[in-house]
Amino acid sequence: MKKAWFVLFGGLFCLAIFVFLKIPGGDRGGEHPVRTIRDMTGKEVLVPREVNRVVTAMYPIATQLMFLVGAQENLAGVSGMDVNDVMRRIYPPIGKTYQPGRTDNGDISREEIIKMRPDVVFTHTRNDVINDYGDLGIATVALKLETPEELIRGIELVGEVMNRRGRAAAVADYYRKKLAYIRERTAHIEKPKKVYFAGPAMLSTAGGDFYQNFVIEYAGGVNVAREGHGGWCSVSLEHLLSWNPDFIFVGNYGTAKPKDFTHDRRLAHITAVKNGHVYMSRSYIGSWDIPTPESLLGIMWLANKLYPEDVRFDMGAEMIEFYRTCYGYTPSEKEIAAVLEAP
Repeated sequence: MKKAWFVLFGGLFCLAIFVFLKIPGGDRGGEHPVRTIRDMTGKEVLVPREVNRVVTAMYPIATQLMFLVGAQENLAGVSGMDVNDVMRRIYPPIGKTYQPGRTDNGDISREEIIKMRPDVVFTHTRNDVINDYGDLGIATVALKLETPEELIRGIELVGEVMNRRGRAAAVADYYRKKLAYIRERTAHIEKPKKVYFAGPAMLSTAGGDFYQNFVIEYAGGVNVAREGHGGWCSVSLEHLLSWNPDFIFVGNYGTAKPKDFTHDRRLAHITAVKNGHVYMSRSYIGSWDIPTPESLLGIMWLANKLYPEDVRFDMGAEMIEFYRTCYGYTPSEKEIAAVLEAP
């Protein structure tokens, strides 16, 4: 009788060990259902070996990175900011991907998170503590994409999470080569062009800690408002006159328009206005000057404008290469013209 109990107990013990090794947190010497990655806060996160469902609704830029690593089919929840006519042409299923409801203050409830059954949720580093779902068994990976270099590291991190390292490495290499070409072609310039970038309004400009500042710098220019900090900085006409920028660029998401500068007689003697160098930023999926993958095109386009004798991108060809490389999509000639020939 004792022998029978011993055999039964031994069998149950072996079964318990087997189950333990199959669940997250089990003995790392057995089968590994999870792996450890380090997110952009430096935090170690346990991520499932296979990631099948991803929610990016808290940080829409992460949706675009999922496309860059070829993992868009794994999107389980996106923001409405990711769904527009261009994205529907690039990837028709995006229009049917679940968009979680939001509370009055714009947050996504934990109930909505659970409903989407994600393996991984991508968040921003600024709200990673509030939006950490580790206690629900959901890996929460924080991204920070506030400079072009951080954007490239974000591509590599998403590739690691999605087991698409090779694809991510190829896209990251493509980015770095384009940026290196611009650096090489502008390194000899002794007097870089001065740039004023208008954002939400004519007299609201990007400070030195804002993404548009880095777009200007990576294009080889100097942001006249680089001493400002805290995002968009309010300035005066006197600032603009004293800075005397060589070029003025206007974001296409606010109230400012190029004519606000070109038709204002008080600004007639500014170099950018005198020479007709006042331009609206380009846009396709979204604006090319914000921290999204398309900002690479924005840097290239800006460099072309600043230094046409040195940087000679054929932007039509570059658009085709970019969207094929990053999104597997070829824009039509009509689409390209609508972007590059816009006022």
